[in-house]
Amino acid sequence: MITISYLKVQETHLPNFNDCDTEPIITSLTASLGIPRTVLAKQEEISIVWASLRKVLENVKVEYRHELLARMVVSIRMGLFSAAVNDMWNTTILALRQKVKNFGYSEAASFLKRDINEKKLAEIRDKDLIDICVELGFLDDNSYFFINNCREIRNNYSSAHPSNSMLDGTELNYFMHQCTKHILGNDTQYVGFPVSNFMTVITQDKIDTQTKDAYVEKILKANDLQKSAILKVLFANYVDEKKDEHTRQNSLLISQETWDTYNDDAIAEILGLYSSYMMKGSTTKKRYSERFFEKVGALDLLPEDKISSIVLTAIKDLEEAHHGMDNFYNEKPFAERLATSFEKKIPKPIMKKYVYVVALCYVGNQYGTSDSALPFYKQLVENFSLREVEQLFSTITEDNYLKHRVENTKRCKNQFKNLIKLLNAESVPVKNKTAYHKWLK
Repeated sequence: MITISYLKVQETHLPNFNDCDTEPIITSLTASLGIPRTVLAKQEEISIVWASLRKVLENVKVEYRHELLARMVVSIRMGLFSAAVNDMWNTTILALRQKVKNFGYSEAASFLKRDINEKKLAEIRDKDLIDICVELGFLDDNSYFFINNCREIRNNYSSAHPSNSMLDGTELNYFMHQCTKHILGNDTQYVGFPVSNFMTVITQDKIDTQTKDAYVEKILKANDLQKSAILKVLFANYVDEKKDEHTRQNSLLISQETWDTYNDDAIAEILGLYSSYMMKGSTTKKRYSERFFEKVGALDLLPEDKISSIVLTAIKDLEEAHHGMDNFYNEKPFAERLATSFEKKIPKPIMKKYVYVVALCYVGNQYGTSDSALPFYKQLVENFSLREVEQLFSTITEDNYLKHRVENTKRCKNQFKNLIKLLNAESVPVKNKTAYHKWLK
């Protein structure tokens, strides 16, 4: 690893332009090598940069004043603008790495959900490093734009890559100014999102409403890269079986209230994590992931076969609770889950089972219907689709518990009539109109 020395002086003393006349040296060298003088910056272009160079150097914070800046100064005076661009950019990249190091490798890794250490940071591409610094709040949207612009300049007009073009003095001044303004002279962590505090809050006790609302507001104002990192943190905390229930519920609560603010790239990131859990056979994380998508109302993002499996399990859980001991007390959470997570999202292959179980639980038995679950059953019945209504009239004619109860228990028969009254008349197929009106009598 290359060791970079720091410049010891804080106040910059550059000689006057005319006091260090390098033109005879430049001319002599180019002539002796048989190359034209024009391969290096013109004398007037050098003077343009030299006039503003002292101010640029003084604006660089002391901790970022590496020897690379000294090389840059020498390169500028000799007309080697391509080398100067490269030295300035490398100084900028070292500063970004230092910002991440100062933030804390473990803290950054936890927030970004990726391995971060000194070795990996040294190997990472410049573009990825810039993105990381945006996610951690070291760069705002404006800085992100200008620094990426500088990255393009470095890629096309520096000695790092072959180029037939060279910046003029004004363009080099612009490049140095942007690097200094947004990184080398700026140690602000933008207030768009308080990363460290957020990491602490969601892993503590149950978050209160005021704190939750404050963080939701900050997330809504964060940039897209930060939002993507935030969503990964929330998702990873929810699916991690080692996390306590407070952390899981805090993560879910904030995810639910901010779900609509995440863009496709952010959602694709957590879908990628879900896919990796499936491939690795991480059963617990896979199950928690599916519950996460269910709870945020995004179940349709999962593969169709997975949706069918999840919904069928929920239906069977309700049916089992209905037939179990103390069913009147135990049905509510399962009925609520169907009503809040899967309403109008019932896959066709399991529609028959869905309609049957909802109708059976609504009708209840000779002792009654679960009072706490009844509002959810009403909601589900009222929203039966045309096909689900058609399935209902078919189900009541088949040999099953529902038909048996309706035919043999007066209370169940009356309750089934109440169920029919809940149906939207417009959702009753023509072929079922006769049966519909018969039950209404």
